[in-house]
This record gives sequence, C-alpha cells and structure tokens, in this order.
Amino acid sequence: MLAKLKKPAVCILLIAPFFGESLSGATPPLDLILPWNLALMVGLYGCGALICREVVLKYKLGLVGLIVLGAAYGVWEEGLVDRYWYDPSFWDDQNIGAYSVVGQTNLLLALLLTVFHSAVSICCSVLVVEQIFPKRQAQPWIGRRGMIVAVVVFAVVVPLVCGEFYWPSAPNLVAAALVMAGLVAVAFWQRRFAFKARIELPSPGRSRKAIGWIAFAATLIFWFTVYGLPESGIAWPVGLLIAALPVVIAVWLITRRATGDRFGSDALRVITGILGFFVLLDLFIAPLARPDMLLSALAVVLLLRWLWRQEPSLES
Repeated sequence: MLAKLKKPAVCILLIAPFFGESLSGATPPLDLILPWNLALMVGLYGCGALICREVVLKYKLGLVGLIVLGAAYGVWEEGLVDRYWYDPSFWDDQNIGAYSVVGQTNLLLALLLTVFHSAVSICCSVLVVEQIFPKRQAQPWIGRRGMIVAVVVFAVVVPLVCGEFYWPSAPNLVAAALVMAGLVAVAFWQRRFAFKARIELPSPGRSRKAIGWIAFAATLIFWFTVYGLPESGIAWPVGLLIAALPVVIAVWLITRRATGDRFGSDALRVITGILGFFVLLDLFIAPLARPDMLLSALAVVLLLRWLWRQEPSLES
C-alpha cells in the first residue's frame, strides 16, 4: 500500500503531525518520533489532513472549504477523540482553568484548539505540501482504496486507541458531533455562493507583502488573548468574541489582498506568518523546558527558506 502512495501523500502524512503536535509543544520532536507516538499521530493528523485535502479537491470546495473542514477536524480531534474540551486537568495544564465552562465544555479551549487545528494542522500542512509539489496541486494524491484506508484509520482505529482519555457525559459528545457535522455541511454549502469571487484578484492599491505580517500578527494576538482572558475578569461571552476577532479580521484582510483560490503565490506569505509565530514560541519554550524544541524551530526555518527559494519572485 505504501508503495502505491504518491509522494505528496507520504509528505502530508508526516508534515501534519509535525505541525500539529511538535510546533505547539504538545509533543516535542524527540517524543514524536517514537514509533508508537508517530504511528498514532500519522493516523490522526496525517490521515485527517489528507482526507480534508482530497475532499476539497474532489468537490471543488476551495480555500474556504479547506478552512471549514479544518475546523471540523479540530472538533473531531479535541471534542470527540482526545476529548480535552471536557478534561479539567488539561484545562489547568494549559493555564486556562474553568473560564468559559458551559456544562462540561471549556468553550475558550475549544475555540483555541479549533482555530489552531484549522490554521496549522490542516491548512498549513496542505498548503505547504502543495508548495513542495506544485505540479500536483490539481491532482488527487490517493486513489479510492487509499481513501478508504485513510478514513478507516482516522475514524475507527484512532478513536479505539484513544479510548482511555477523559469521558464526559453523552450530551457533550452529541453537541460536539453536531457542531462537527454542521461545519462539514457549511464546507459543502458555501460552494454555492460567490465567497471565492472576492479573492480572485488582489484589490488595487493594497500591498500583498503585508499578508504575511497580518497572518503573524493575528496568530500572536489570538494566542496571547486566549491565554490572557482567564485572568482578565471579562465575562466569557465577551471574551470569546474578543478572542475570535483577530482571526476574523485577519481572514478578511488577507482575502482582500491575496489572489487565487488557494491564495496562489500568496499562500507562502500566509504560511510564513502563521508558522513564524510558532518558531518564536519554540525558541522561547526550548530554554525553559524542552531543548529539543529548537529542532522544531530549525526544521521550520529551513523548510520555509527552501520554499522561498523556489519562489524568488516573492522576495522582490
């Protein structure tokens, strides 16, 4: 089966776990490469990103569809598989505590993890691999059998392996499943409308060079806002709106400057802005806790540098 996989498929199976786990510090690189950890993360992150990408391509869902399916993936992983939305010990580990808990669900943590997985685990993974293999951007990376295997591993095998995590009450799981199903429906529904029309051409007079800085600033502001809210005293409904605001503004600003269904050549600017924040985060974490996080930062810097060298026109 592996011999029949195309190179982009193999690449995304490995890059998605690295982006989704190592960059955030959830599983540092030396822990990630342990065979049992890597196998699980490939099944979860790798298969998830691959499935999202193939569905978007087959049904022509576009970039908006990829973003929304990425959010649905985030709900699947954190709300239904790992179930960290409901685990008070995890909330404390993340320094978020019980802020914005409704029922058993920590809504602020749910927002953080959903946005992270959509932007980093799915979108950055897919767009980076498409940048690495530009001639394969419009081609499927797996066939029908490969898709079946990916779905079975992602939707059946991984949840069975992760069964030991915190179990909330059934209504919480039902609510998460409904949110995920709703996001999948939105991903397909949005293609009926002209959401993509506004990003086909860059707006005149607006610098596309700012796209990367907008992505970086939004990531930084979102991250520090989320972690600052629990001690702010702001009521959680208002806090959630404040946290989501930089993400919404960034998407709006970027799509008004970028060009093409996948942002065209501007994808690399967006990727660099988002991943650049996590490189700095790794450089901060490494001296305090995990020196091997320097490996994650170095790997991303080298990867981004190589990609920029393939797009010399972007540097001008």
